[in-house]
Amino acid sequence: MKDNSKTNTLLLTVIGVATLLVAVIGATFAYFTAQVGGGESATTVKMNAGAYGSEIKDVLLETTILDEKYKIRTLTNEEQNFAYRHSIFFDKKWIIIGCTFKVQKGNIEEIKANRKQFMESRKEKQPLDMPNAGSIFKRGEDCIPAKLIDEAGLKGYTIGGAQISTKHAGFIVNTGNATAKDIVKLIKYTKETIKEKFDKELELEVIIL
Repeated sequence: MKDNSKTNTLLLTVIGVATLLVAVIGATFAYFTAQVGGGESATTVKMNAGAYGSEIKDVLLETTILDEKYKIRTLTNEEQNFAYRHSIFFDKKWIIIGCTFKVQKGNIEEIKANRKQFMESRKEKQPLDMPNAGSIFKRGEDCIPAKLIDEAGLKGYTIGGAQISTKHAGFIVNTGNATAKDIVKLIKYTKETIKEKFDKELELEVIIL
């Protein structure tokens, strides 16, 4: 059987992961990344970003890094210990400098149509019209954060300029003048409320520096 796959290697500093995966002619996977990761390409890999049942690990073959001893190394997919929104890069002080992806050829018009459909779905369900950092909390095996937050009556709850989105409770939006302190306080209040009402520990998906 003829192998229609195609391998593509690009420096992350030159082009974002999202751009790569939607720009490769015939790529049937990862039009979802049009809004995943954005320009923060290394973070997209570090967090094993994903949506609609697919993740970066599904198409990533290897990653080139600069380790703490200033040596350039290449890691296989398996060596990166990918899990849900996690990878080995959370435990190491390495710099990601390049990645190799493998994508499958497909019909470009179908890909464009699917990408458009997913983008429209995201716009309908998520507050893309307001500044936000994406999904705030990780899903658990028995925990859907947005559902719990909604059931706790926290949709629209506001601290300063930070608000739990009225469109999707898994997002915190900036209503115009939010500070980092406002957002951190709202995250803390949300976690405490969910723990008190449902005895569930919410885990952050975003990284707070």
